[in-house]
Amino acid sequence: MRLFKITACIPCPDKARSQRELQNTYFTKWVPYHSWFAEQQRIMKQGGRILKVELATGRRQQNCGN
Repeated sequence: MRLFKITACIPCPDKARSQRELQNTYFTKWVPYHSWFAEQQRIMKQGGRILKVELATGRRQQNCGN
């Protein structure tokens, strides 16, 4: 199974102390290859940025067929 390992940053107003302050939330997530586009759209819609994308597989050192 091919997966993307993405690192993204989303501004989160919930953790802020005042109205004008935003706290960025960084996270790393494994996303299946076939649902990559939907996940990308979800992050962009929330005003986030994708910082890093890596193509990965379920096991270490496995050929992913590129």
